[in-house]
Amino acid sequence: MQTANVMVALGGDTGNTVPKYGVTAAEIAVLRSIHGNEAVFDIEPVGEVQRGHRDERQRLVEGYRSKDSDGKSIVEGLFPGAAARVFETLDELELPEELFKTTERMKAVADAPEAPAENAPKSKKAAAKKLAPKKEDADQIEAEVANDGIQDL
Repeated sequence: MQTANVMVALGGDTGNTVPKYGVTAAEIAVLRSIHGNEAVFDIEPVGEVQRGHRDERQRLVEGYRSKDSDGKSIVEGLFPGAAARVFETLDELELPEELFKTTERMKAVADAPEAPAENAPKSKKAAAKKLAPKKEDADQIEAEVANDGIQDL
């Protein structure tokens, strides 16, 4: 049976989470039934454990005594019968991708779209020239600074 490390939001409260290590796919199904479908997250597959279906079901019955609204055991509701087949792999649970732990960070993407190739400067020097003010504009700026009303002291 496949095992994983997970985070569990107790009662579905993301402000109250606990880590669980080496849980089986069947145990994840039980935890989701108890705490809510989105309560088990950051699922990180870590390995395998050799355990039969009966042994796993019995382990879950002994470890999780929660009852549903009708007073029936959650484990027995999920896996009815003494010889019930339990989930062996995470794939069998058909969990949404966002519940799994992220394995790499996203790369930053520039907000501004790139300039079309025909308008792009050919070199850094050309780009600097394109951004530099024209001679007439530079003369006007210099004249405004000279007449700013502040006289030499």
